[in-house]
Amino acid sequence: MAGIYGAALHGGRARLVRVEALLGRGLSRIVLVGMPDAVAREARERLPAALRRHGFGFPKGKVLLNLVPAQIPKGGLPLDLAMAVSVLVRQGSLQSPVRPWLFLAELDLEGRLHPPARGTLLAALAAGSSKLAFAGVITAPEVASEAALAPGVPAYAAADLGEVAALLEAPGNGEPAAPLDPGGEAGTSLRLEDVRGQQQARWAAIIAATGGHPVLFQGPPGTGKSMVARRLAELLPALDPATALELAKVEAALGRVRAMPRRAPLRAPHNTISAQALLGGGQPLRPGELSRAHGGVLFLDELPEFARPALEGLRQPLEDGEVRLQRVREWATFPADALLVASCNPCPCGFLTHRRIPCRCTPARLAQYRLRVSGPLLDRFDLFVEMGPVAAEALDGPPGPPTSAMASERMARARARQEERCARGQVGRAGRATLEQLLATGVAASARVLLRQAADQLQLSGRGHLRCLRVARSIADLDGSAILEREHLQRALLYRRVTTEEGASTG
Repeated sequence: MAGIYGAALHGGRARLVRVEALLGRGLSRIVLVGMPDAVAREARERLPAALRRHGFGFPKGKVLLNLVPAQIPKGGLPLDLAMAVSVLVRQGSLQSPVRPWLFLAELDLEGRLHPPARGTLLAALAAGSSKLAFAGVITAPEVASEAALAPGVPAYAAADLGEVAALLEAPGNGEPAAPLDPGGEAGTSLRLEDVRGQQQARWAAIIAATGGHPVLFQGPPGTGKSMVARRLAELLPALDPATALELAKVEAALGRVRAMPRRAPLRAPHNTISAQALLGGGQPLRPGELSRAHGGVLFLDELPEFARPALEGLRQPLEDGEVRLQRVREWATFPADALLVASCNPCPCGFLTHRRIPCRCTPARLAQYRLRVSGPLLDRFDLFVEMGPVAAEALDGPPGPPTSAMASERMARARARQEERCARGQVGRAGRATLEQLLATGVAASARVLLRQAADQLQLSGRGHLRCLRVARSIADLDGSAILEREHLQRALLYRRVTTEEGASTG
Protein backbone atom coordinates (compact mmCIF):
# COMPACT_ATOMS: atom_id res chain seq x y z
CA MET A 1 0.00 0.00 0.00
CA ALA A 2 1.34 3.41 -0.97
CA GLY A 3 1.74 5.83 1.88
CA ILE A 4 -1.17 7.86 3.22
CA TYR A 5 0.41 10.98 4.63
CA GLY A 6 -0.54 13.90 6.80
CA ALA A 7 1.82 16.45 8.31
CA ALA A 8 2.74 18.00 11.65
CA LEU A 9 4.45 21.26 12.53
CA HIS A 10 7.58 20.87 14.63
CA GLY A 11 10.69 23.00 14.91
CA GLY A 12 9.25 25.73 12.72
CA ARG A 13 8.68 23.48 9.71
CA ALA A 14 6.37 20.72 8.52
CA ARG A 15 7.22 17.05 9.01
CA LEU A 16 5.51 14.39 6.91
CA VAL A 17 3.53 11.86 8.96
CA ARG A 18 2.61 8.47 7.52
CA VAL A 19 -0.74 7.21 8.80
CA GLU A 20 -1.10 3.44 9.12
CA ALA A 21 -4.36 1.63 9.89
CA LEU A 22 -4.75 -1.88 11.28
CA LEU A 23 -8.13 -3.56 11.79
CA GLY A 24 -8.51 -6.24 14.47
CA ARG A 25 -10.99 -8.08 16.60
CA GLY A 26 -12.25 -6.97 19.94
CA LEU A 27 -14.35 -4.19 21.36
CA SER A 28 -15.22 -1.41 18.93
CA ARG A 29 -12.72 1.30 19.64
CA ILE A 30 -10.13 3.49 17.94
CA VAL A 31 -6.60 3.44 19.31
CA LEU A 32 -4.33 6.28 18.18
CA VAL A 33 -0.58 6.04 18.84
CA GLY A 34 2.46 8.05 17.79
CA MET A 35 2.39 11.10 20.12
CA PRO A 36 -0.85 12.70 18.83
CA ASP A 37 -1.99 16.01 20.29
CA ALA A 38 -5.45 16.62 21.73
CA VAL A 39 -6.89 17.71 18.37
CA ALA A 40 -5.76 14.49 16.70
CA ARG A 41 -7.11 12.38 19.56
CA GLU A 42 -10.51 14.06 19.27
CA ALA A 43 -10.67 12.98 15.62
CA ARG A 44 -11.45 9.46 16.86
CA GLU A 45 -14.94 10.71 17.75
CA ARG A 46 -15.49 12.45 14.40
CA LEU A 47 -14.32 9.75 12.00
CA PRO A 48 -17.17 7.21 12.33
CA ALA A 49 -19.90 9.83 11.77
CA ALA A 50 -18.04 11.44 8.85
CA LEU A 51 -17.52 8.14 7.03
CA ARG A 52 -21.11 6.95 7.53
CA ARG A 53 -22.48 10.27 6.28
CA HIS A 54 -20.99 9.50 2.84
CA GLY A 55 -22.04 5.88 2.68
CA PHE A 56 -18.86 4.30 3.99
CA GLY A 57 -19.16 1.81 6.78
CA PHE A 58 -16.83 2.13 9.74
CA PRO A 59 -15.16 -1.15 10.72
CA LYS A 60 -16.30 -2.92 13.84
CA GLY A 61 -13.76 -4.02 16.35
CA LYS A 62 -10.41 -2.50 17.19
CA VAL A 63 -9.02 0.13 14.78
CA LEU A 64 -5.35 0.93 15.39
CA LEU A 65 -4.03 4.14 13.83
CA ASN A 66 -0.26 4.56 13.97
CA LEU A 67 1.44 7.89 13.23
CA VAL A 68 4.98 7.50 11.87
CA PRO A 69 7.55 8.65 12.96
CA ALA A 70 6.45 8.08 16.52
CA GLN A 71 9.10 10.24 18.23
CA ILE A 72 7.88 13.57 16.78
CA PRO A 73 4.90 15.26 18.49
CA LYS A 74 1.93 15.48 16.10
CA GLY A 75 0.30 18.89 16.18
CA GLY A 76 -0.27 22.10 14.28
CA LEU A 77 -1.98 20.46 11.29
CA PRO A 78 -5.15 18.32 11.22
CA LEU A 79 -4.76 14.59 10.55
CA ASP A 80 -8.48 13.79 10.25
CA LEU A 81 -8.56 13.31 6.49
CA ALA A 82 -5.38 11.23 6.38
CA MET A 83 -6.73 8.93 9.10
CA ALA A 84 -10.10 8.58 7.34
CA VAL A 85 -8.51 7.67 4.00
CA SER A 86 -6.18 5.20 5.70
CA VAL A 87 -9.19 3.42 7.28
CA LEU A 88 -11.10 3.40 3.96
CA VAL A 89 -8.14 1.88 2.12
CA ARG A 90 -7.53 -0.72 4.81
CA GLN A 91 -11.15 -1.91 4.86
CA GLY A 92 -11.31 -2.01 1.06
CA SER A 93 -13.72 0.88 0.50
CA LEU A 94 -11.04 2.63 -1.58
CA GLN A 95 -8.33 1.20 -3.77
CA SER A 96 -4.82 1.58 -2.50
CA PRO A 97 -3.22 4.50 -4.39
CA VAL A 98 -0.19 3.70 -6.52
CA ARG A 99 1.71 6.76 -5.31
CA PRO A 100 1.60 8.48 -1.93
CA TRP A 101 -0.79 11.37 -1.28
CA LEU A 102 -0.71 14.15 1.28
CA PHE A 103 -4.01 14.91 3.02
CA LEU A 104 -4.46 18.22 4.85
CA ALA A 105 -7.93 18.82 6.25
CA GLU A 106 -10.11 18.53 9.28
CA LEU A 107 -13.41 16.63 9.05
CA ASP A 108 -16.70 17.59 10.63
CA LEU A 109 -19.50 15.17 11.46
CA GLU A 110 -20.97 15.65 7.98
CA GLY A 111 -17.72 14.62 6.31
CA ARG A 112 -16.98 18.12 5.04
CA LEU A 113 -13.36 19.29 4.75
CA HIS A 114 -12.18 22.25 6.78
CA PRO A 115 -8.82 23.96 6.10
CA PRO A 116 -5.83 24.03 8.45
CA ALA A 117 -5.46 27.26 10.37
CA ARG A 118 -1.79 27.47 9.40
CA GLY A 119 1.05 25.51 7.87
CA THR A 120 -0.55 24.44 4.56
CA LEU A 121 2.29 25.82 2.45
CA LEU A 122 4.92 24.29 4.74
CA ALA A 123 3.35 20.85 4.43
CA ALA A 124 3.04 21.13 0.64
CA LEU A 125 6.69 22.18 0.41
CA ALA A 126 7.69 19.16 2.49
CA ALA A 127 5.82 16.89 0.08
CA GLY A 128 7.26 18.62 -2.98
CA SER A 129 10.84 18.27 -1.74
CA SER A 130 10.40 14.66 -0.63
CA LYS A 131 11.96 11.74 -2.51
CA LEU A 132 8.67 9.84 -2.29
CA ALA A 133 7.24 11.30 -5.55
CA PHE A 134 3.88 12.40 -4.17
CA ALA A 135 0.91 12.20 -6.52
CA GLY A 136 -0.55 15.36 -5.03
CA VAL A 137 -1.96 17.23 -2.06
CA ILE A 138 -5.67 17.09 -1.22
CA THR A 139 -7.02 19.82 1.01
CA ALA A 140 -10.02 22.09 1.55
CA PRO A 141 -10.93 24.59 -1.22
CA GLU A 142 -10.07 27.57 1.00
CA VAL A 143 -6.34 26.72 1.05
CA ALA A 144 -5.84 24.78 -2.19
CA SER A 145 -4.32 27.84 -3.86
CA GLU A 146 -1.87 28.15 -0.98
CA ALA A 147 -0.79 24.52 -1.37
CA ALA A 148 -0.38 25.18 -5.10
CA LEU A 149 2.37 27.69 -4.33
CA ALA A 150 4.70 24.80 -3.52
CA PRO A 151 6.63 23.58 -6.57
CA GLY A 152 6.92 19.91 -7.39
CA VAL A 153 3.49 18.61 -6.34
CA PRO A 154 -0.04 19.43 -7.62
CA ALA A 155 -2.72 20.52 -5.18
CA TYR A 156 -6.37 19.47 -5.41
CA ALA A 157 -9.42 20.92 -3.65
CA ALA A 158 -12.19 18.72 -2.28
CA ALA A 159 -15.29 19.85 -0.42
CA ASP A 160 -16.09 16.56 1.33
CA LEU A 161 -15.15 12.91 1.69
CA GLY A 162 -17.16 11.97 -1.39
CA GLU A 163 -15.07 14.24 -3.59
CA VAL A 164 -11.88 12.90 -2.02
CA ALA A 165 -12.92 9.33 -2.84
CA ALA A 166 -13.80 10.28 -6.42
CA LEU A 167 -10.46 11.99 -6.88
CA LEU A 168 -8.51 9.00 -5.56
CA GLU A 169 -10.44 6.60 -7.79
CA ALA A 170 -9.80 8.71 -10.92
CA PRO A 171 -6.90 11.14 -10.30
CA GLY A 172 -6.80 12.14 -13.96
CA ASN A 173 -10.26 13.69 -13.71
CA GLY A 174 -9.20 16.19 -11.07
CA GLU A 175 -8.22 19.75 -11.94
CA PRO A 176 -5.19 20.98 -9.96
CA ALA A 177 -5.61 24.25 -8.13
CA ALA A 178 -3.66 27.27 -9.33
CA PRO A 179 -1.80 29.71 -7.08
CA LEU A 180 -3.33 33.14 -6.73
CA ASP A 181 -1.73 35.96 -8.69
CA PRO A 182 -0.38 38.61 -6.29
CA GLY A 183 -0.94 41.30 -8.91
CA GLY A 184 -3.38 43.06 -6.61
CA GLU A 185 -0.53 43.73 -4.16
CA ALA A 186 -0.21 47.33 -5.26
CA GLY A 187 2.27 49.74 -3.82
CA THR A 188 1.26 52.69 -1.69
CA SER A 189 1.44 56.34 -2.62
CA LEU A 190 4.07 57.16 0.00
CA ARG A 191 6.69 59.45 -1.52
CA LEU A 192 9.86 60.97 -0.12
CA GLU A 193 8.81 64.44 -1.24
CA ASP A 194 5.81 64.25 1.09
CA VAL A 195 8.32 64.87 3.88
CA ARG A 196 9.07 68.59 3.57
CA GLY A 197 12.51 69.71 4.56
CA GLN A 198 14.63 67.07 6.32
CA GLN A 199 16.94 66.66 3.33
CA GLN A 200 19.59 64.83 5.33
CA ALA A 201 17.02 62.37 6.68
CA ARG A 202 15.71 61.61 3.20
CA TRP A 203 19.21 61.00 1.90
CA ALA A 204 19.82 58.71 4.87
CA ALA A 205 16.74 56.70 3.87
CA ILE A 206 18.09 56.34 0.33
CA ILE A 207 21.52 55.24 1.58
CA ALA A 208 19.96 52.77 4.01
CA ALA A 209 17.80 51.21 1.30
CA THR A 210 20.73 51.03 -1.12
CA GLY A 211 23.13 49.20 1.16
CA GLY A 212 20.85 47.66 3.79
CA HIS A 213 22.07 49.90 6.64
CA PRO A 214 20.23 50.12 9.98
CA VAL A 215 19.19 53.72 10.64
CA LEU A 216 18.03 55.67 13.69
CA PHE A 217 16.08 58.94 13.39
CA GLN A 218 16.11 61.18 16.45
CA GLY A 219 14.31 64.47 16.99
CA PRO A 220 11.45 66.31 18.70
CA PRO A 221 7.85 65.26 18.07
CA GLY A 222 6.35 66.23 14.73
CA THR A 223 9.60 66.50 12.78
CA GLY A 224 8.77 63.67 10.37
CA LYS A 225 10.71 60.77 11.85
CA SER A 226 7.96 58.21 11.33
CA MET A 227 7.11 59.59 7.89
CA VAL A 228 10.65 59.10 6.61
CA ALA A 229 10.94 55.66 8.19
CA ARG A 230 7.74 54.38 6.60
CA ARG A 231 8.74 55.68 3.19
CA LEU A 232 12.05 53.89 3.40
CA ALA A 233 10.31 50.54 2.81
CA GLU A 234 8.96 51.88 -0.50
CA LEU A 235 12.53 52.36 -1.73
CA LEU A 236 13.43 48.68 -1.39
CA PRO A 237 13.36 46.55 -4.55
CA ALA A 238 10.88 43.76 -5.17
CA LEU A 239 11.64 40.51 -3.37
CA ASP A 240 13.68 37.95 -5.27
CA PRO A 241 12.05 34.49 -5.56
CA ALA A 242 14.17 32.91 -2.83
CA THR A 243 13.43 35.68 -0.30
CA ALA A 244 9.75 35.69 -1.24
CA LEU A 245 9.53 31.95 -0.55
CA GLU A 246 11.28 32.31 2.81
CA LEU A 247 8.88 35.10 3.79
CA ALA A 248 5.89 33.03 2.65
CA LYS A 249 7.09 30.14 4.83
CA VAL A 250 7.28 32.48 7.82
CA GLU A 251 3.72 33.66 7.22
CA ALA A 252 2.55 30.06 6.69
CA ALA A 253 3.84 29.16 10.15
CA LEU A 254 1.48 31.78 11.57
CA GLY A 255 -1.58 31.57 9.33
CA ARG A 256 -2.73 31.33 5.75
CA VAL A 257 -0.83 32.66 2.74
CA ARG A 258 -2.98 34.09 -0.02
CA ALA A 259 -0.23 34.58 -2.61
CA MET A 260 3.53 34.67 -2.93
CA PRO A 261 4.70 38.08 -1.65
CA ARG A 262 6.44 40.44 -4.04
CA ARG A 263 6.94 43.68 -2.13
CA ALA A 264 9.34 44.14 0.74
CA PRO A 265 7.34 43.96 3.99
CA LEU A 266 7.11 46.72 6.57
CA ARG A 267 6.48 45.55 10.12
CA ALA A 268 5.92 48.22 12.77
CA PRO A 269 5.11 46.56 16.12
CA HIS A 270 3.88 48.64 19.06
CA ASN A 271 6.40 49.41 21.77
CA THR A 272 4.49 47.22 24.24
CA ILE A 273 5.44 44.08 22.30
CA SER A 274 7.06 41.28 24.28
CA ALA A 275 10.42 39.75 23.48
CA GLN A 276 8.69 36.52 22.45
CA ALA A 277 6.36 38.28 20.03
CA LEU A 278 9.24 40.28 18.55
CA LEU A 279 11.79 37.49 18.21
CA GLY A 280 9.60 34.39 18.12
CA GLY A 281 8.79 31.64 20.57
CA GLY A 282 5.76 30.06 22.16
CA GLN A 283 4.64 26.45 22.20
CA PRO A 284 4.99 25.28 19.52
CA LEU A 285 7.73 27.64 18.33
CA ARG A 286 6.53 30.35 15.97
CA PRO A 287 8.31 33.24 14.23
CA GLY A 288 8.04 36.78 15.55
CA GLU A 289 7.80 40.23 14.01
CA LEU A 290 11.51 40.26 13.18
CA SER A 291 11.13 37.23 10.93
CA ARG A 292 7.95 38.64 9.40
CA ALA A 293 10.05 41.61 8.29
CA HIS A 294 12.49 39.31 6.44
CA GLY A 295 13.57 41.01 3.22
CA GLY A 296 11.97 44.27 4.30
CA VAL A 297 11.90 46.78 7.15
CA LEU A 298 11.40 46.34 10.89
CA PHE A 299 10.37 49.78 12.16
CA LEU A 300 10.60 50.42 15.91
CA ASP A 301 8.94 53.74 16.66
CA GLU A 302 9.86 55.31 20.01
CA LEU A 303 12.78 52.91 20.46
CA PRO A 304 13.49 53.63 24.18
CA GLU A 305 9.90 52.67 25.08
CA PHE A 306 10.41 49.03 24.05
CA ALA A 307 11.18 46.51 26.78
CA ARG A 308 14.90 46.03 27.37
CA PRO A 309 14.85 42.22 26.84
CA ALA A 310 13.14 42.68 23.48
CA LEU A 311 15.73 45.20 22.29
CA GLU A 312 18.72 43.26 23.56
CA GLY A 313 17.39 40.12 21.92
CA LEU A 314 17.69 41.83 18.54
CA ARG A 315 21.46 42.16 18.66
CA GLN A 316 22.55 38.68 17.58
CA PRO A 317 19.78 38.08 15.00
CA LEU A 318 20.57 41.40 13.31
CA GLU A 319 24.17 40.33 12.89
CA ASP A 320 23.43 36.76 11.75
CA GLY A 321 20.32 37.39 9.63
CA GLU A 322 18.42 34.61 11.40
CA VAL A 323 16.72 33.86 14.72
CA ARG A 324 17.66 30.65 16.52
CA LEU A 325 15.12 29.57 19.13
CA GLN A 326 15.96 26.73 21.50
CA ARG A 327 13.65 25.08 24.00
CA VAL A 328 13.86 21.87 26.00
CA ARG A 329 12.00 19.72 23.45
CA GLU A 330 12.13 21.83 20.32
CA TRP A 331 14.39 24.17 18.41
CA ALA A 332 13.87 26.22 15.27
CA THR A 333 15.65 28.67 12.99
CA PHE A 334 13.73 31.43 11.25
CA PRO A 335 15.07 33.94 8.68
CA ALA A 336 15.57 37.49 9.98
CA ASP A 337 17.42 39.45 7.29
CA ALA A 338 15.50 42.65 7.97
CA LEU A 339 16.53 46.28 7.79
CA LEU A 340 16.19 47.83 11.26
CA VAL A 341 14.77 51.35 11.21
CA ALA A 342 14.06 53.12 14.48
CA SER A 343 13.03 56.52 15.77
CA CYS A 344 13.21 58.18 19.16
CA ASN A 345 12.86 61.47 20.95
CA PRO A 346 16.00 63.08 22.40
CA CYS A 347 14.48 63.05 25.90
CA PRO A 348 11.28 62.03 27.72
CA CYS A 349 9.49 65.31 27.03
CA GLY A 350 10.87 65.33 23.49
CA PHE A 351 12.22 68.87 23.26
CA LEU A 352 15.84 68.62 24.37
CA THR A 353 17.17 69.57 20.92
CA HIS A 354 14.31 71.90 19.96
CA ARG A 355 15.45 75.40 19.07
CA ARG A 356 12.49 77.20 20.67
CA ILE A 357 10.68 74.93 23.12
CA PRO A 358 12.68 74.32 26.31
CA CYS A 359 13.21 70.85 27.73
CA ARG A 360 11.36 70.11 30.97
CA CYS A 361 13.28 66.96 31.92
CA THR A 362 15.35 66.73 35.07
CA PRO A 363 18.94 65.47 34.78
CA ALA A 364 17.93 62.24 36.50
CA ARG A 365 15.07 61.56 34.06
CA LEU A 366 17.33 62.42 31.15
CA ALA A 367 20.05 60.04 32.32
CA GLN A 368 17.53 57.25 32.92
CA TYR A 369 16.01 57.77 29.46
CA ARG A 370 19.40 57.53 27.75
CA LEU A 371 20.15 54.26 29.49
CA ARG A 372 17.03 52.55 28.16
CA VAL A 373 18.86 51.61 24.96
CA SER A 374 22.24 49.98 25.47
CA GLY A 375 25.41 51.17 23.82
CA PRO A 376 26.03 47.84 22.03
CA LEU A 377 22.61 48.07 20.37
CA LEU A 378 23.14 51.69 19.36
CA ASP A 379 26.49 50.71 17.91
CA ARG A 380 24.68 48.44 15.47
CA PHE A 381 23.08 51.40 13.70
CA ASP A 382 25.03 52.49 10.64
CA LEU A 383 23.21 55.80 10.25
CA PHE A 384 22.19 58.34 12.91
CA VAL A 385 20.07 61.29 11.82
CA GLU A 386 19.24 64.26 14.04
CA MET A 387 16.00 65.86 12.85
CA GLY A 388 14.84 69.31 13.90
CA PRO A 389 11.75 71.47 13.32
CA VAL A 390 11.02 72.42 9.71
CA ALA A 391 10.67 76.09 8.75
CA ALA A 392 7.20 77.28 7.73
CA GLU A 393 8.35 78.27 4.23
CA ALA A 394 9.59 74.71 3.63
CA LEU A 395 6.23 73.29 4.68
CA ASP A 396 4.29 75.57 2.31
CA GLY A 397 6.77 75.56 -0.56
CA PRO A 398 7.29 73.07 -3.36
CA PRO A 399 8.99 69.77 -2.51
CA GLY A 400 12.74 69.77 -2.83
CA PRO A 401 15.23 67.04 -3.59
CA PRO A 402 15.68 64.19 -3.09
CA THR A 403 12.36 62.94 -4.50
CA SER A 404 11.23 59.34 -4.89
CA ALA A 405 11.81 59.53 -8.65
CA MET A 406 15.37 60.78 -8.11
CA ALA A 407 15.97 58.08 -5.53
CA SER A 408 14.72 55.33 -7.84
CA GLU A 409 16.99 56.45 -10.66
CA ARG A 410 20.12 56.67 -8.55
CA MET A 411 19.39 53.46 -6.67
CA ALA A 412 18.87 51.58 -9.93
CA ARG A 413 22.36 52.61 -11.06
CA ALA A 414 23.78 51.69 -7.65
CA ARG A 415 22.22 48.23 -7.79
CA ALA A 416 23.58 47.72 -11.30
CA ARG A 417 27.06 48.50 -9.96
CA GLN A 418 26.51 46.10 -7.05
CA GLU A 419 25.48 43.34 -9.45
CA GLU A 420 28.61 43.96 -11.52
CA ARG A 421 30.74 43.50 -8.41
CA CYS A 422 28.90 40.28 -7.57
CA ALA A 423 29.61 39.00 -11.07
CA ARG A 424 33.33 39.62 -10.43
CA GLY A 425 33.17 37.71 -7.15
CA GLN A 426 33.15 40.84 -4.97
CA VAL A 427 30.58 41.99 -2.43
CA GLY A 428 27.31 43.48 -3.69
CA ARG A 429 25.36 45.42 -1.07
CA ALA A 430 27.61 46.86 1.61
CA GLY A 431 25.29 46.34 4.59
CA ARG A 432 26.83 42.97 5.55
CA ALA A 433 30.23 43.26 3.90
CA THR A 434 33.39 42.41 5.80
CA LEU A 435 36.38 44.74 6.03
CA GLU A 436 38.35 42.67 3.50
CA GLN A 437 35.45 42.71 1.05
CA LEU A 438 35.11 46.48 1.31
CA LEU A 439 38.81 47.08 0.82
CA ALA A 440 38.75 44.81 -2.23
CA THR A 441 36.25 47.13 -3.94
CA GLY A 442 38.81 49.94 -3.92
CA VAL A 443 39.43 52.57 -1.23
CA ALA A 444 41.44 55.71 -1.95
CA ALA A 445 44.52 56.34 0.23
CA SER A 446 43.13 59.72 1.35
CA ALA A 447 39.96 58.00 2.55
CA ARG A 448 41.99 55.52 4.63
CA VAL A 449 43.89 58.37 6.28
CA LEU A 450 40.64 60.18 7.11
CA LEU A 451 39.15 57.02 8.58
CA ARG A 452 42.11 56.52 10.91
CA GLN A 453 41.84 60.12 12.08
CA ALA A 454 38.10 59.80 12.65
CA ALA A 455 38.54 56.56 14.58
CA ASP A 456 40.83 58.37 17.05
CA GLN A 457 38.79 61.54 17.40
CA LEU A 458 35.33 59.93 17.51
CA GLN A 459 36.51 56.91 19.52
CA LEU A 460 35.01 54.50 17.03
CA SER A 461 34.78 50.87 18.04
CA GLY A 462 35.89 48.17 15.63
CA ARG A 463 32.26 47.75 14.61
CA GLY A 464 31.87 51.52 14.15
CA HIS A 465 34.99 51.60 11.96
CA LEU A 466 33.54 48.90 9.73
CA ARG A 467 30.12 50.50 9.55
CA CYS A 468 31.57 53.82 8.41
CA LEU A 469 33.21 52.04 5.51
CA ARG A 470 29.96 50.25 4.67
CA VAL A 471 28.00 53.50 4.51
CA ALA A 472 30.73 55.19 2.46
CA ARG A 473 30.65 52.28 0.00
CA SER A 474 26.91 52.73 -0.50
CA ILE A 475 27.34 56.49 -0.97
CA ALA A 476 29.99 55.79 -3.61
CA ASP A 477 27.59 53.42 -5.37
CA LEU A 478 24.91 56.12 -5.42
CA ASP A 479 27.46 58.54 -6.89
CA GLY A 480 28.44 56.00 -9.54
CA SER A 481 32.03 55.79 -8.27
CA ALA A 482 33.99 52.56 -8.46
CA ILE A 483 36.52 53.82 -5.87
CA LEU A 484 35.57 54.86 -2.37
CA GLU A 485 36.90 58.42 -2.19
CA ARG A 486 37.59 60.74 0.73
CA GLU A 487 34.39 62.76 0.13
CA HIS A 488 32.28 59.60 0.39
CA LEU A 489 33.79 58.84 3.78
CA GLN A 490 33.28 62.45 4.89
CA ARG A 491 29.58 62.19 4.14
CA ALA A 492 29.40 58.81 5.90
CA LEU A 493 30.96 60.30 9.04
CA LEU A 494 28.17 62.89 9.20
CA TYR A 495 25.80 60.04 10.03
CA ARG A 496 27.83 58.62 12.93
CA ARG A 497 26.63 58.80 16.51
CA VAL A 498 28.87 61.14 18.51
CA THR A 499 29.35 60.07 22.14
CA THR A 500 29.33 63.07 24.46
CA GLU A 501 29.67 61.26 27.77
CA GLU A 502 29.32 57.80 29.14
CA GLY A 503 25.75 56.67 28.63
CA ALA A 504 24.84 59.77 26.60
CA SER A 505 24.95 60.37 22.92
CA THR A 506 23.67 62.61 20.17
CA GLY A 507 22.97 61.89 16.56
